[in-house]
Amino acid sequence: MGENFQTPMSVIKNRAFLTPLLVLLFSLGLSILAMYFVRSDNNKIEEQQFHIVANEIKSKIENRLNAYIQFSQSSSSFFMASDTITRSDWKYFIEKSNVSSYLKGFQGVAYVTIVPKDQLKKHTNRFKNEFSNDYNVFPNVEMDEFTPIIFIEPLIDRNLKAIGFNISSNAIMKKAIEESRDLNTAVLTNKVILIQEGTKNSMPGIVIYSPVYNKNMPLNSVTKRRQAITSWAAISFRINDFMEGVIDQYNLDRETQINLNIFDGDVLNLASLLYNSDVKFNNTNPDNFYNLILPIKLNDKIWTLEFVQPKKTFFSSFSFVVLIIGFIISILLSFLIFSLVNTASFAKRIAKKLTTDLSQKNEELIEAKEVAEESEKQLKLISNNLVNGMIYQVITIDENRRKFTYVSDTVKDLYGYSVEQVKENPDFIYGRIHPDDIKDLVEKEKKALKEMSVFRKEARVLNPDGSTRWSYYVSKPRILKGEVCWDGIEIDITEQKKVENELIIAKGNAEESNRLKTEFLNNMSHEIRTPMNGILGFTDFLLNPNLSDEKRKNYIKIVQSSGHQLLQVIDDIIEISRLGTKQVRVIESEVCLNDLFLELFSVFDLKAKENKIPLYIKNNLSDTESTIFTDKSKLIKIISNLLENALKFTKKGSIEFGYELKDNQLEIYVKDTGIGIEAEKHELIFERFSQAEKDLSKKMGGLGLGLSIVKENVELIGGKIRLESKKGAGATFYITIPYNKVHVSTENTNNAAINKEKYTILVAEDEEVNYLFLETLINEILQLNCNILHAKNGKEAVELCKTNNAITLVLMDLKMPIMSGFEAVGKIKEMKPHLTVIAQSAYTSNEEIENALLKGFDDFISKPISIKSFKKLMSKYAVSFAK
Repeated sequence: MGENFQTPMSVIKNRAFLTPLLVLLFSLGLSILAMYFVRSDNNKIEEQQFHIVANEIKSKIENRLNAYIQFSQSSSSFFMASDTITRSDWKYFIEKSNVSSYLKGFQGVAYVTIVPKDQLKKHTNRFKNEFSNDYNVFPNVEMDEFTPIIFIEPLIDRNLKAIGFNISSNAIMKKAIEESRDLNTAVLTNKVILIQEGTKNSMPGIVIYSPVYNKNMPLNSVTKRRQAITSWAAISFRINDFMEGVIDQYNLDRETQINLNIFDGDVLNLASLLYNSDVKFNNTNPDNFYNLILPIKLNDKIWTLEFVQPKKTFFSSFSFVVLIIGFIISILLSFLIFSLVNTASFAKRIAKKLTTDLSQKNEELIEAKEVAEESEKQLKLISNNLVNGMIYQVITIDENRRKFTYVSDTVKDLYGYSVEQVKENPDFIYGRIHPDDIKDLVEKEKKALKEMSVFRKEARVLNPDGSTRWSYYVSKPRILKGEVCWDGIEIDITEQKKVENELIIAKGNAEESNRLKTEFLNNMSHEIRTPMNGILGFTDFLLNPNLSDEKRKNYIKIVQSSGHQLLQVIDDIIEISRLGTKQVRVIESEVCLNDLFLELFSVFDLKAKENKIPLYIKNNLSDTESTIFTDKSKLIKIISNLLENALKFTKKGSIEFGYELKDNQLEIYVKDTGIGIEAEKHELIFERFSQAEKDLSKKMGGLGLGLSIVKENVELIGGKIRLESKKGAGATFYITIPYNKVHVSTENTNNAAINKEKYTILVAEDEEVNYLFLETLINEILQLNCNILHAKNGKEAVELCKTNNAITLVLMDLKMPIMSGFEAVGKIKEMKPHLTVIAQSAYTSNEEIENALLKGFDDFISKPISIKSFKKLMSKYAVSFAK
């Protein structure tokens, strides 16, 4: 038959290989063609996205720079609006502008003034008084005019370095302020190192200067602007801080792979480099990068932005993925065709075997099903009788997903969901775990899985009503059909945790109470021994017959002072003991609050004057209205203790005490400008042996029982005490007691109508004793039908006149702190030229009287003020409202 003859079977086999081969070659060709078009489109899309991101970043930089410039110009406008801007005004303006919220990355907002050379010493002395003796203009180079920074906010450590810095000493900054002055616009400096940095390796920064001119001078030429310039408002920022808020949302290093360089000007070199995002690239071939240069122009200032992004390599691009997928599909398609050709005969061979095996397996499955159903019945019976718990089986699908394959019916009691709901959505269980416990739960689960050990964990669970309970989980992992399976139990241990916490708290309270009492006894020993040491020591010295009379008197005063100190300690111990045993009785009597407060003022005003602290008193009711039923001795003890505290902890400022009638309750207050108390100690400070009182006692002396005694006495007379205070900002204690009025008002409606027509007199007087004299003279002696307001300085008097249109007459002392009477009357007359303002002064020369009348006062009364002359004056100006 010959060697080239092929049997029909061999022909069939050759055809079986030929068809899949042709399909494979055709599919590969299509894949390569698709890859080419996809790569071309991807390159265009990548470049477009690169340009979009670059322009977005440019726009954000421009917007942020414009915001900085606008705020700089607003700051300069703020200074041009007034001739008397103080450092506190500037601070208030910055805080209310909320600049730190919308100008991210700024270092400080400053005010730069001009100081001629011949006024440098006067300027330095002024700001040494305002800041500190460390203030100086630096660097003190030889020049005709200095430009120091005098205000800067926020006034914190880094910005304190800038106070007094002479801007003109830096050539870059000097150029910027001169351009700003001549162009009447905000000007950005070139790249500089901010004075706040102070080191050569510090990052570069930018300062924006806006000119402040004399508002009464013309600005229509460069020469006139140079004559009118007075100062500059400046805002500074480090370029890295400035850029952080701009590019943080783009994640340049990871996602967009864009490197951004910012150059100062249009020359791109290392000397002009302001900012580099420092994104690292492995490839250095310029053909493999997209590059874009974008300029930013702001008020003749140019920044050049250079954007660089690497092109994706073929192997990291989507086109490579397309090629791989096409290659795989081609192989699979050819293999499928090959398989289809050879499947028919193979299917016939296995059909018979499957038919035989199927009947045997069916019998085995029926038997296994019966066993499984019986086991499931037993498990369900056990799990459904579990109290405060449930049994479960859960499989791990992947790292973040779980699925319950079994849950006992008791899940409804624990979580409020049925078994079917939990199997359908496992988040009904896992979603209820407290967020703060999830991390630890996951860590322990990973450890148990790694070691294939038992998992145990307590965790909080959020109930449907929003409350929290505690659960205890125990489970063990195993591998079931290639999946991780957890067989476990959950038990509600809320009651157990509650008991444990109560025991821990009780133990801690007992230990703390014991410790504080021990410290109190140690402190009491110290407080008793200290004055005893003074008494015993100085009485020994008094036995010396050669002691001089002067020393003997001093030693006797020391012994007396130590004796009073010891007596105070003993009184506090006896008082707290009596209060603790509830043996103190309340004895009520008629008490006139005005008289009681005047008595306390006369005692404590002497002590306040010794400490050079002004003491003020404020009574808001008449003697009749202020007469109430209460325990006078306890009320005196309460207010005296609070005033003693105020004097002890107030080193500057003032102290004020008084009362007001609110909602048929008397609210007595003692207010000081002392060291203040942290908010978290406002309740604790009234407790016996408290940590807060103990700390104060260590610093200032005493047993630390004063406020505890005050609180218990307040409660004895049916009142409440509260505190308003901040650390370093003084404290105000408020005592609210019942208004048990002695005299019931019998005034008819006509009298009520008359009272509504009361006139208002403002007394501007910084000495409290002088104010009390005038108040008594007006209300008690002359009995004028009027309201009296009190201002402690000229500034307060101006504010009251501005806001209160009811004021009809002002009695103004000439010598007052903060603002004198001369300055105040000018401002008042400017607002209300027809308001009567009468000067009062101890200086009674004709020159003084004439000067007062020239300044705007309507009349003059000399101190000491006599009843006769004051009554005559009131008849002249206020006769219409005298009773």
